[in-house]
Amino acid sequence: MGVVTPRARAVAIVSILAAALLIVGACGRRSHAGDTAAAKTTSAGAIDTLDDALSDLTPGATPAASGTPDVGERATCPTARPYASGNEDATLESGGLQRTYILHVPPSYDGTRRMPLVLNFHGFGSNARQQAVYSGLPAKGDRAGFIVVTPNGNGTPQRWNLVEAAGVDDVAFVRDLLDHVEAQLCIDTQRVFAAGISNGSAFALRVACSMPNRIDAVAAVAALYLPLRCDSTRPIGVIAFHGTNDPCVPFNGGTSRCGLGLPVPSVESAAADWAKHDGCNAEAARQPFSAHVSTIAYSECSGDAAVVLYVIEGGGHTWPGSIDVPRLGGTTHEVNATDQIWDFFVAQGNRRP
Repeated sequence: MGVVTPRARAVAIVSILAAALLIVGACGRRSHAGDTAAAKTTSAGAIDTLDDALSDLTPGATPAASGTPDVGERATCPTARPYASGNEDATLESGGLQRTYILHVPPSYDGTRRMPLVLNFHGFGSNARQQAVYSGLPAKGDRAGFIVVTPNGNGTPQRWNLVEAAGVDDVAFVRDLLDHVEAQLCIDTQRVFAAGISNGSAFALRVACSMPNRIDAVAAVAALYLPLRCDSTRPIGVIAFHGTNDPCVPFNGGTSRCGLGLPVPSVESAAADWAKHDGCNAEAARQPFSAHVSTIAYSECSGDAAVVLYVIEGGGHTWPGSIDVPRLGGTTHEVNATDQIWDFFVAQGNRRP
C-alpha cells in the first residue's frame, strides 16, 4: 500500500463531511424552531472537524502555476505589492459589522504583475471554508494564476441577502471587500469575476448588476435569474450550470424547496433574459457537450459578451465535477464546472482592453 499523505487524508475526510454539511446547509433547514436548532448543532460539530481536516492543506501543497493565463497584455502596478501565497483567514469591518473571508493567493503572484481576481460565494447555510473546497477554485487559481476571495455570508444560517435587509448590506460589503483587497494586492481590476452556487450564485448575479463596472463575468451554479433591478448598461458575460433534477431550485421554475423558499424562473427563460440584457442573438445554439450534458449558447452579444448554459440531464443541486453529494441529487463528472468557468472568464476578460 502507498503512503497516505496529509492532503489525501484531508481530501478523504472532506469528501465525507462536505456531503453532510451541504445537506444540512441546503436541504436540512426547516421553518420549525426545533428543526433549525438541531440542524445548527449538527452543522457546528461537523464544521469543526472539517476545519481540522483543512488545516493539513498547507499553502505549499498545491503546485505553482507554470505560467500566467492568457488574459491579454499585463500591466504592472506602479508600486510592488508583495504578499505571501496560500490561505489567509481575514476580517473586514463593513457597515458596522465584522465580516470575514478567506483570501487565497497563488504561488505565481509576484506583487508586480496585475493578477485576475475571482469572488467565490457559498450557498445558503454553507460557509467560505466549505465553498473553497467544494468549488475547487483556489486550487484552480494555483494552477492557472488567479487570486480567489471566498467571503462568509451573514445571519444564522449563513446566507446572502438578495434584497436589502435591515442592518446588513451584503453588496456594500463586497464593494468594501474589493476596495480592501485591491489596495493590498496587485489586482487586474479589468478582470474581476464572480462565481457561486445556489444562494451564492443568485447573489453573484446581483453583485454584477449592482456594480457592473467592477465585475466582468459571472458563473452561476444551480441558480440563474436576472435581477429585477440590474444597473448594468453594458453586457455581462454569464456561464451557468443547472441540473434537470435539481431538488432545491427546480429547472422548470416555481418555488425553491430549500433555503428561503423563493420563487424562481425556469432556467432556460433566465438564460434568455440574460441574452436579451446583453444584446445577444435571440436564437440560441443548442448542442451536445457529452452523453448527459448539453449547452445552450447565445452569441453575437454586445461587446463580444456571451451567455452559456450547461444543462445537466439528471443533475441535482450540485457543482459539476466536484465531490458527490447524493442527497442533493446527481453530480456529473462529464464536465468540470471549475475548468469551464475559468476558460469562460479568460475569454470574457480578453474582451477588455
